[in-house]
Amino acid sequence: MACGHEPLPEPPITVDASTTEAREDSLALVAAYAGQALIEPSVTAKVETASARATSLEDAADDPAIWRHPTDPARSLIFGSNKTGGMAVYDLSGAEIAYYPIGKINNIDILTGVPLGNSTITLLGCSNRTDQSVDLFSIDLETGELTNVAADALLVDSTEIDDIYGFCLGRSGAEAYAIINGKNGRMQQFKLVDKGGKFGLELVRDAAFDSQTEGMVADSELGWLYVGEEGRGIWKLPLDPINDQAGTQVQRMVREADVATNPALVADVEGITLAREPGGKGYLVASIQGNFSYAVFDRAGNNDYLGSFTITDGPACDGVEETDGLEVMTGDFGPDFPNGLLVVQDGFNFAGDSLVPQNFKLVDWGSVLVELGLR
Repeated sequence: MACGHEPLPEPPITVDASTTEAREDSLALVAAYAGQALIEPSVTAKVETASARATSLEDAADDPAIWRHPTDPARSLIFGSNKTGGMAVYDLSGAEIAYYPIGKINNIDILTGVPLGNSTITLLGCSNRTDQSVDLFSIDLETGELTNVAADALLVDSTEIDDIYGFCLGRSGAEAYAIINGKNGRMQQFKLVDKGGKFGLELVRDAAFDSQTEGMVADSELGWLYVGEEGRGIWKLPLDPINDQAGTQVQRMVREADVATNPALVADVEGITLAREPGGKGYLVASIQGNFSYAVFDRAGNNDYLGSFTITDGPACDGVEETDGLEVMTGDFGPDFPNGLLVVQDGFNFAGDSLVPQNFKLVDWGSVLVELGLR
């Protein structure tokens, strides 16, 4: 696993045709590091996962999902997507304990308490770019093993969704939903339909954004769906498609005016997650690739901006840059993470000064709240 490295006077990435995202443009890379340096609150990761099954220059790891073990939180697991061909499973020490070679998995989400047949399951879903499909699995509550619960190949319409990207699960009333989006900014919401003890999909909403979308999270308790439009900000929609009013209730949350007055809020918005606390309290958290940072908003009300932080080099792990997906889960996860767990994808993973394949970093969520003055 990678360890900490000394700060370098120049961005420590070789920019060439085989690198990705911010690495495609040396000026964008310099600007991202400069923007990151302006943000003072910072935390360090306590643990990092094994590197993704990829080369050092492949954009492989993307989105994590946290599964809390129902009786022993220290046995909880992290499911991490690998866009080169599968999904890895890590324990809280960062060790890879399983790998599912099921295709080019992009985004992953987990929803508990989902009725299926005569039982109630913990559901894991993901977007699969190999065959442009939605994959659905139940999680064994003792072992964490996955069992396919898709009635058939749940293919999306590739004439409508240009390369399936973002994915999340949500619940409104008695209905559970799988929600996807694509590079072309199209979003589709599907009701999960029981077909003899496995799930099918029924399209219930089709919406279009002006440009590429990806990160999404559903707040099932408060009834909202948040969608990241990478170059423009975060949108807020009613989760219940009946209340969509053909998009008229869509609200812009991070606006150009915010960026003009707050240099921490820049494009592009990538992963979005919720730190859920009882009574509808908690935080909305977004990864910002334009300055390698994380923006924190109030979960309730008008989603007021509360601050930004970075993840820098520490005694256990290197810092984090260009995060795609992330997830927060509150509560006790054992001695290393007694105040909640934040898992982020690390786009530039280092061993010393050498770039190695991407991975995920694990941060004590409580340390973030302290740094931002929220605890």
